[in-house]
Amino acid sequence: MAWSGQFSDFDSFTRQNDKRNINTSNARSINANDNKDKTNMKLENINLGYSSIVNVVGLILSREDERSVQSRKNSSTERFVFNFTLRDSPLFYVNVTFWGKEQNIKDLTDRFHIGDVVCLSNVQVQAKPQDGSDEKYKSATPVPFCLSGSENHSNIEWYNGPESDTLLQLQHVPIKATNDFYTLEDIQANGQGLHGEHVNLLCVVRKVGQVKEITTKAGRHTQRCELRILDETCPSFALVLWDKELIDLALTWVPLETVIFAADVKVTYDDFRSTMIATADSKTIVTVNPDTLEAQSLYQFAHSQDFQDGDQSSGSKTDPSLDSITDVYNISQIKQIMEDLSKEWKPTQYGIVYVFLTMFNIDTEGGGVLRFRCEKCRETVYEDRGYLCSNVECTQGALAMFDTSVIDKQPVVEYSVPVSISDHTGTIEHCFIDGTVMENLLGIKAEVFRDLNIDKRTQMKWNFLLERCKLYFKIFKSSSGGTENKSVFRIMSLKPAKVQDCVQNFIREM
Repeated sequence: MAWSGQFSDFDSFTRQNDKRNINTSNARSINANDNKDKTNMKLENINLGYSSIVNVVGLILSREDERSVQSRKNSSTERFVFNFTLRDSPLFYVNVTFWGKEQNIKDLTDRFHIGDVVCLSNVQVQAKPQDGSDEKYKSATPVPFCLSGSENHSNIEWYNGPESDTLLQLQHVPIKATNDFYTLEDIQANGQGLHGEHVNLLCVVRKVGQVKEITTKAGRHTQRCELRILDETCPSFALVLWDKELIDLALTWVPLETVIFAADVKVTYDDFRSTMIATADSKTIVTVNPDTLEAQSLYQFAHSQDFQDGDQSSGSKTDPSLDSITDVYNISQIKQIMEDLSKEWKPTQYGIVYVFLTMFNIDTEGGGVLRFRCEKCRETVYEDRGYLCSNVECTQGALAMFDTSVIDKQPVVEYSVPVSISDHTGTIEHCFIDGTVMENLLGIKAEVFRDLNIDKRTQMKWNFLLERCKLYFKIFKSSSGGTENKSVFRIMSLKPAKVQDCVQNFIREM
């Protein structure tokens, strides 16, 4: 593996039973000789019309605690079930359900855990429901069937045969494409547009919070643990765990050392914190220290930053200081970087470029340089709609549906100015100067700028239009607005350039 030796928990990850104080005296591990009379089928070779009973060997990717289900045949009795997801190759994994009496199912959940390689004997192959109900609360799998076993006819045993080492390596291979994930900044930027959706995350564990015992309204006892995670775009973001198995695993993760690829985590808007958060649910599959280029780059990034112990808000950025950015580019080189990034994944790129502002229309009639957001949920609101929030998940938006008179708070005003920048090698059109970058350039806040007349805005425009400027930029991969990956050019700082700096840069390029 590309990361061999870099992570201390690679060798210890696969078997956590000693750490969890699990009693395994009632279970046995089978080897190749024990299994010689059995024919184990690969998931890719299972055909619904070929065999209804199979034996399968694989790695447990995720699992749930035992739960009870009311019997359909006899409403006064309960059946108990153990659900988990099994993988036997990089491309194939399947959901498995084991049924039995309460004690037998509890024994199975106490015995088998994420990262165990097991052999399933005499399990039944069942077609997935065509309406998709089978995966509403389970991981989506690439096979058209699921597996079902019972205590009377089926068996689960640890497996230690010739395929064990190969199967163990699968725990570091994400189930999704290695570049199929949202950045934390993307999630914040999309906000309510992603509320309730399941997305993939690649992140570094920054902090593992305390485990809290929770009693639900129904009287069920459960646990809750909140992690703080980070990536190159956001230094702190909440990831909430409710499943005991995943919480136990998270307690072994080392802050700023453990990288995780979390597939299908649910992102929601938290009204109390007024920000987006992520929650691992029954659909989520976590890959620890994924063996990918993207994960390795993120690990190196985490170790290159000076993260303080004090937490930061989820919306703050983790970009390096401007003083530490020294690489100088021209427009042609920037365009090439963006083109390359659109084709394949590459780390976030920072740099400096000396340019002229060739479009800077801050005096346009009708605005177009300011945007307005709901003070509570940050959803975009519009002047012609009375600045009413259309997001019904937000308190302000919900109230506005019934009584507009209750909405008396003014929207948050922000800069969002489209500009074009040019040098002797070309032009980048319609990039944006946002927020504090524009405030620092003009020297006034967006609320004050909104009240300026056109003449004053025109006067300010000519202080910068066609003048030499020093621009700090950031180029990164984004999936904001959908699954289609794109490269984003973001202006981090813009200010008039000193003549000597421009001359030195011109000499450097000669």
